[in-house]
Amino acid sequence: MKKAQITQYSSDDDSNGSSDEEFSQLEDSDMEAGDMLNGSSNGASDSENERDPEMGTKADDVRKKLADVPFNQLIRIQQQVGAKKFNKAMGFEQRMQRRKEALAALKPRLNKSAENTDSSDDSSDSDSDSSSDSDGAPETAKPLFEKGKRMTKRSNPAEKHRRSDKNKPTVMSSKRPVGRFRQIIEMPKSKVRDPRFDGLSGNFNEDLYEKTYAFLDDQQKNEMELLEKQAVKLKKSDPDEARKVQMVLGSMKSRIAAKSQKKKQQELKRKHRNMELDAAQQGKKPYFLKKRELKELEVAEKFSKLKDSSRLDGYLEKRRKRNATKDHRRMPFQRRDE
Repeated sequence: MKKAQITQYSSDDDSNGSSDEEFSQLEDSDMEAGDMLNGSSNGASDSENERDPEMGTKADDVRKKLADVPFNQLIRIQQQVGAKKFNKAMGFEQRMQRRKEALAALKPRLNKSAENTDSSDDSSDSDSDSSSDSDGAPETAKPLFEKGKRMTKRSNPAEKHRRSDKNKPTVMSSKRPVGRFRQIIEMPKSKVRDPRFDGLSGNFNEDLYEKTYAFLDDQQKNEMELLEKQAVKLKKSDPDEARKVQMVLGSMKSRIAAKSQKKKQQELKRKHRNMELDAAQQGKKPYFLKKRELKELEVAEKFSKLKDSSRLDGYLEKRRKRNATKDHRRMPFQRRDE
């Protein structure tokens, strides 16, 4: 570190045109200043303990001599002597100590003055309230500037809503400032419109849709056959993938079953509509089926189909067992005698 500093200092001196003798003189002066600082710092510490005035004057002489020393030389002296001794000799620590003592002495005075101002504000508020209640005179506008105080628009909300007593509620003004930008004429809001579900696009004809896109059912059947073959192939090689394919197949089958159920309902409705049209032509009033009646018609048609295919007994047995389990689940259990 010292070599680097010496080389740097020598290069600076060469650039300025100084000689080696000047550099050696500067180095000697640095050493002398360092010795002086060491002596003055020791003297300063002794003066603190023994309070010797001669040592104090010596330290002052050192400070006066160092006042004319260049800044780069002062830095090198500080590095040689040490930061602590250097600050002590220059009197930096004493100045900081004096400032701290002055601040500590000012603190209680400032706190006292703040308490006095708060108490005077409270008393003035109470006096003004009492005078306004007794006289009944109209309130006058407060001035912008009061005694030693500046009234600002942005006041503290805690001071604004202060309570006179802790047991009393906070008094707040019911007046609210009117917004600068107001909606005087209410304009109709723009609504999002989906043309698929809008009345302007017409009604959905399900029968026409089924006839137009009937080819999709055949395409779905072909896809299901391909998926079944794929599931059989993947059963041994990749069971996880086979399980996913089976799930897709199951969802497709459930959709087809729901679709066929809906088709049956549509067929029953169509039959009933045709019957009602014939009755209306004869002069009778039309009758529209309820949901419960439609369900009864579905069950009756299902029973008639099962009777023709000789599977009615098996279906009835399954239904009886299912109903028995439901009844058993709903039946309350008898409590044990304690």
